[in-house]
Amino acid sequence: MDIPSVGRWIMLALAAVLLVQAVRALRPALRARPGERVDAWLAFADPLAAVPVSLAPAAGEIGFLLCGLAVLGPIMAWRLARSLQARRRGPTPA
Repeated sequence: MDIPSVGRWIMLALAAVLLVQAVRALRPALRARPGERVDAWLAFADPLAAVPVSLAPAAGEIGFLLCGLAVLGPIMAWRLARSLQARRRGPTPA
């Protein structure tokens, strides 16, 4: 698979943005209270696991892409399941 040079730079920029987003989500994950830890850690893990997925096509490594998707898929499915559960439970009282 041959990716143009511009596409490689776009993927590298996307990986940098995802890495910054993961670093910004780390502090709230570390400070989360016991009932809120899972969502905070999922918000951290999602962009962190997406970094190798965006770097793999830029490097031309399809195997690396598939390994990254194997990690990212369950994280995204877990976030989706938790958001659907929260929507089903309704708003939490203040």
